Amino acid sequence: MRRSTTITAFLAIVAIASGCSGGGGGGSAAPSAAASEPAPSESGAASPSAAGSAACAPERQEGVTLSFVSFGGVYQEAQRKAWLAPYTELTGVEFTEDENSSNATIKTQVESGQVTWDVVDVGNDFGLDVHKDLLEPLDFSLIPKDELNADLGITDYRIPDITYGVVLAYNTEVLGAGNVPAGWADYFDTAKFPGKRGAWDYSEGGMFEFALMADGVKPADLYPLDLERASKKLDTIKDDIVFWSSGAESQELIGSGEVAMTMIWNGRGWSAKNIDKKPVEIQWNQQIVTADYLVIPKGSPNKDAAMKFIAYTACAEHNAGPSEFIPYGPTNTKSTANAAMVNDLSVTNADENSAYFDDTYLAENFDEIDAAWQAWKAS
Repeated sequence: MRRSTTITAFLAIVAIASGCSGGGGGGSAAPSAAASEPAPSESGAASPSAAGSAACAPERQEGVTLSFVSFGGVYQEAQRKAWLAPYTELTGVEFTEDENSSNATIKTQVESGQVTWDVVDVGNDFGLDVHKDLLEPLDFSLIPKDELNADLGITDYRIPDITYGVVLAYNTEVLGAGNVPAGWADYFDTAKFPGKRGAWDYSEGGMFEFALMADGVKPADLYPLDLERASKKLDTIKDDIVFWSSGAESQELIGSGEVAMTMIWNGRGWSAKNIDKKPVEIQWNQQIVTADYLVIPKGSPNKDAAMKFIAYTACAEHNAGPSEFIPYGPTNTKSTANAAMVNDLSVTNADENSAYFDDTYLAENFDEIDAAWQAWKAS
């Protein structure tokens, strides 16, 4: 896929700018492969664009309250510390928060004319042209679009705010010393690696892709998804799957040992090990490298203020802020991730075995993919 080459090259620049070598995955593309991307200066930041300058220094906005919606837990806490709290101090804008980001909820609010959300953090399968009737067009005279990594899938309706990976996490105590899964084939091998398996109960979260990779499909050949083949592979461990519906739940399942392995967002796996102090490790092989995005639901009651806040998160000075608290990388090519987190970033560990979601395919074929997921669960 076209995105894979550019994302890997972009992450090589991030790692080098932070003065650290990659860990775990290795094999990052040489920095020269991303010659078209603006590189950071030696200080880690380049001269901001006109839009970037305005974004980084918004005016006071007394009396404004924005609704910010994300995925909760350590991730939203990182966003709160890096973006929300400093923005309130700078501008006076207050925030109410919801930790239940959902594409379906955006759709329901917009179609009912009862929009209460202003800024929403969404996954890679939302914010594309197919969703234009649900979202406000973004103001790129304010948001520094030219500084953002274009190959992360910017549209008129979304910008990427962080990069992360969907990875395989395993509990070392449950599996036992020396028993290290090498990839998704081992996730599906309950004879060699006994124990329950955690899985996100979401059709486009990655389980079809992981089943296909476990069945021998190369990461570059995943799309269009062979849903029948993937479903048959999922059948082989159906009785051993424990579904999770939130990042916090995935972190608890693997940390407690209720599951021996789980698909997980890399920041959640890192938090289970480093914050919860649980016996959890990450296998980076065959990870899916992706991003989260910020959008504004159509009819937002505070559209203009929401636009200014999104611009603030995208500016070079602030974009890498969450990496101070969780290993999720910046999307502004002039931002530098926290050096202490670089070895644990998805992009640092990207290599030729990494996969990349085809966002457009997933968005345009959601009904078919979701129907296949629901049919498999019900079978």
